[in-house]
Amino acid sequence: MKKIIASLMLLFLFGGTQLVHAQYVQLSAGQKKAVENATLMDMNGNKFNVSKYHGKVVMLDFWETWCHPCIASMPTENKLAKEFPNKFVVIAVTPGFNDSRNKVKAFIKNHNYKFHYAYGKKLAQKLMISGIPYKVFLSPKGKFIKVEMGSYGPQKDYHDIKSIIEKYNSKNS
Repeated sequence: MKKIIASLMLLFLFGGTQLVHAQYVQLSAGQKKAVENATLMDMNGNKFNVSKYHGKVVMLDFWETWCHPCIASMPTENKLAKEFPNKFVVIAVTPGFNDSRNKVKAFIKNHNYKFHYAYGKKLAQKLMISGIPYKVFLSPKGKFIKVEMGSYGPQKDYHDIKSIIEKYNSKNS
């Protein structure tokens, strides 16, 4: 019984509340620039810059395999990536809290998401990420839009992300 209570407490503290609550996070000007100019490493060890995806709304989704709210939001993000392949891209970034590259590669192998996966410990440290899921949005011109930590749940997340895609692609900003 003690193990069940301890497990429920951990779920509540480290993710259970994230399913129903999201919060906006304020970044400094330097942190915004760090995101806009971020160089990440893919799962094969190749470096790439987020500017590679200019022309699309970019969502940097900081996650790890143990994060239930992170995993729960992935089907919604994947649905949007499929609906808007020329307007939206998900870069699923592991901040390196607990996951190894091998653990992430095993996850990727078992899930068919239209994401670009990256390792971003240095960027996570610059952003002082204290919880996940942590989503950073960039406009098609590579300009910072906003940050959200947590999740509103699949349906509201879908509508919120879709509205960002539509807003910033109609402006092409």
